[in-house]
Amino acid sequence: MPLSFNVRDIPAGGLELQGTLPGVELDLAQDGIAVPGDLEYDLSLELVGHELVVRGLLRIHLECICSLCLVRFRTEVTVSEYRYNARVAEDATIDLTESVREDIILVLPFKTLCRNGCKGICPKCGKDRNTEPCSCEDRRDDARWSALEGLKLPPETTK
Repeated sequence: MPLSFNVRDIPAGGLELQGTLPGVELDLAQDGIAVPGDLEYDLSLELVGHELVVRGLLRIHLECICSLCLVRFRTEVTVSEYRYNARVAEDATIDLTESVREDIILVLPFKTLCRNGCKGICPKCGKDRNTEPCSCEDRRDDARWSALEGLKLPPETTK
């Protein structure tokens, strides 16, 4: 059920829309992110001449897999200042579903982390460093650059 309405249903003083939209309709699921619930919206619609102005709040709960430690966790994503403006005809039916989807995508985390400072999984022994210590040496050297270690550069000259 998309988030749609007819422009002629908006009274002169505007219209308040509150409700939910099934999260599966937004097609947000991707590697490491699932949408188990609904999108909650609280929108204010107003017609200014032939211009539709929509403002409001969007909120959705996500189930994610931490990029570093692979633990499943739930988080909430909020768009606190959703905006939509469009020039519309008097009897147009407007569907905000795609616009809402795009705004949610813009605030999705690029890298899902279960918490700030997640230590991740040790690449050598496989222990979750958040729950148990490991005694592996923590070297972050990149072997691809090792050939440059002995390189002697001439001193810089300033001009």
